[in-house]
Amino acid sequence: MMNHKAPQQSRHLVRRAVLALGTALVTLVALPAVASADTPAAWDKAPHVSGLDYLLVLVLIPGGLALLISLLVSLPSMINDRGYEPGQSWRAEPEWFGGPQKGVEATDQLSPEQIESAESGRGGTSGQW
Repeated sequence: MMNHKAPQQSRHLVRRAVLALGTALVTLVALPAVASADTPAAWDKAPHVSGLDYLLVLVLIPGGLALLISLLVSLPSMINDRGYEPGQSWRAEPEWFGGPQKGVEATDQLSPEQIESAESGRGGTSGQW
C-alpha cells in the first residue's frame, strides 16, 4: 500500500527551507545597511588616526608587552643557573619516569621470575597475542 502523505510532507519541508533561506538572505543583505548610516550632525568629528598611531597601538604595544613578559619569565633561570654544558658531569639525580618506585637499584634485587609474574597482574589493554 502506498502512502500519499510523503510527497505532501516533502513539499512542506521544501517550502519551509525556501522560506528560511529567503529570510536569512534578506537579513544578511539588510543588516549591513545599518552600519553605513552617517553619524549625527551634532556629534563632534572624530580625529584622524594616522598609520603610525595604528601601528603603535595595535602592533608595537602588544608586541612589547609580550617581549617584556617573556623576558621577565625567563630572566631568573638565565641568571641563576648556567645549565648543562657539554663536557661537564651531570649534577642532577637520574630520573626514570614510570620506573620502580624504590629506584633503579631495586631492579637488581628482583629475579626474572618475579618480574614475569608481576607483569601479568598489571593493567593495560589486556591484549592477547
